[in-house]
Amino acid sequence: MLGFGGGHIAGALNIGGTPILSIWAGWMLDPEEPILLVLEDDDDLERIVRLFVRTGYTKFAGYLIGGMKAWHAAGFPLQRIGQMSVHELNDRKSSLQVIDVRSPGEWKKGHVPGAHHIYVPELNNRIGGLDRNKPTAIYCGSGYRASIATSILKPQGFNELGMSPAVGRRGKRRNCQLKGPTANETAR
Repeated sequence: MLGFGGGHIAGALNIGGTPILSIWAGWMLDPEEPILLVLEDDDDLERIVRLFVRTGYTKFAGYLIGGMKAWHAAGFPLQRIGQMSVHELNDRKSSLQVIDVRSPGEWKKGHVPGAHHIYVPELNNRIGGLDRNKPTAIYCGSGYRASIATSILKPQGFNELGMSPAVGRRGKRRNCQLKGPTANETAR
């Protein structure tokens, strides 16, 4: 499996097929626009459709049979988003536009110094305040929201994008510099 960062269709919005899909679909999608699904496994179709229907999404344009594996095997073009380790983010943060897409409560508990805080549901409305020409790193607590955020930014002209999943948790475990409630300190 390619995963979203490893290969996706240009312009795709990535919302992973987990039970919280309903929450993110409610925030990110227009219920009047038809949805074309790209699944990891065709056997997941009924479960994924049910998650959308629970939120009121009933307009489906269809789904890509065989998912990204079939797309890739057919030779169609792939877009990619690079991954960035916690250490690489920490080493390069002065040359990057760093965006923390976690919730306000998570941000207050600690974040990368100098990062912009834009919670994922607010990203479309605040895109104008970001520099499309500056290399950009997106992070969250698990990688799920960072993946959604990169899928929003990529079609908006942010071409130098990197995703650093799970900075909050991993940064604390790996002694990366985080800024938190007690000022600048090395998280332990």
